[in-house]
Amino acid sequence: MASAKTRDFEVFETITATNTGAVKTIDLNTFVNVAEMEAFGVESISVGIDPSTAAPEASLFVAQVALEDLSTGFISHASYDSIYLTFQDMLTSAFEESLSLGDVKEIRYIPGGQLQIRADRLTSAADVDLYLRITGKIAKLSASDYMSLALTNSLSN
Repeated sequence: MASAKTRDFEVFETITATNTGAVKTIDLNTFVNVAEMEAFGVESISVGIDPSTAAPEASLFVAQVALEDLSTGFISHASYDSIYLTFQDMLTSAFEESLSLGDVKEIRYIPGGQLQIRADRLTSAADVDLYLRITGKIAKLSASDYMSLALTNSLSN
């Protein structure tokens, strides 16, 4: 079982969706101590249009959060490494969002490493300034849970 070491907190990041795609990294090792079998438990992720965007009503973008390198493009959301994917078209009000959580407690534990964020604007004329909020907590996992998590992670790569 996992025992919470912190209360829920949010990690904030901004990214600009460009026509060539932009990538940012969040280093989870700044939050967790892997030697102590700690993991970051992702509970929710939200991506939205920042008020600094020039024409938010005409924005069209796709964004993904993953454990895998996104510098060359998006990965399949069916992959274990894909945690979050969203597509938003403000002109047609089309919106799709998918967060891949783990067990029945609706939390996905990540034992350190880096989260990659990628954002691409699709057909909108202007870049889209986005915000990202990740809500989670730090937890200490039991040895069996940590081993299970490590094996799942290594077998998926």
